[in-house]
Amino acid sequence: MPNAPYRIYAVRYAHRKCTTSECFYGDYHASPMAMDYFVWALTNGTHTVVVDLGFTEEVGTRRGRQFLRCPSKGLAEIGVDCGQVQHVVLSHFHYDHVGNYALFPNATFYMQDSEMAFYTGRNASLGAFRHSIEVDDVCAMVRLNYERRLSFVDGSREIVPGISVHHVGGHTAGMQIVTVAHARGQAVVASDASHYYRNFAERIPFNTLHDLPRMYAAFAKIRELASSEDLVLPGHDPLVLERLKKVGDGIVEM
Repeated sequence: MPNAPYRIYAVRYAHRKCTTSECFYGDYHASPMAMDYFVWALTNGTHTVVVDLGFTEEVGTRRGRQFLRCPSKGLAEIGVDCGQVQHVVLSHFHYDHVGNYALFPNATFYMQDSEMAFYTGRNASLGAFRHSIEVDDVCAMVRLNYERRLSFVDGSREIVPGISVHHVGGHTAGMQIVTVAHARGQAVVASDASHYYRNFAERIPFNTLHDLPRMYAAFAKIRELASSEDLVLPGHDPLVLERLKKVGDGIVEM
């Protein structure tokens, strides 16, 4: 266990309008709703781990997203210098989670074996999967591997004392979530294993998926690992900014 519990920050960097049919499997109403985009920082004064990277302004603009700021600017507001970060967890390879690798020149990137295998394998170019990635990002991950800056995980592993990753799959082949030793118990940064609070609370999968049964299993795993449901951070829910403590513009702390 760490000497001190971790502080968990969610930093919003982009926003878009969407519909319920995009976000909840089996919903055909297409009711309007919103989606926020976050990166997360976990720090206890001894160790700092960043979870996910966000997308670049160029990619966001091309995809019709409202780009609010570079994630590095939001992280800097809470004292996280991207150039000094040594540990970055990549929950999965979708464009909005793996785009800003160049901001972290001294980091090791942690990912699941199965994520790299899928997105460099035979099915990655199929339309349903190709839509959610930027080829340049995947190629960058391959290059980083040859530079010995990737650390592959097969299942679960502790990254630093008090922070571990756990493979759940479902949303993507190598989707992983992060457990964090928090002052109130074990927290879970779910990222896109649960885009919204409603996804895991009501066991409704998101509509972009790799393996539907594993999405349901991921909800169960989140519940198993989190000390309580209010210690779960979903990946894209605007309610995160309302339910957690505000510490800056678009920045909240659990």
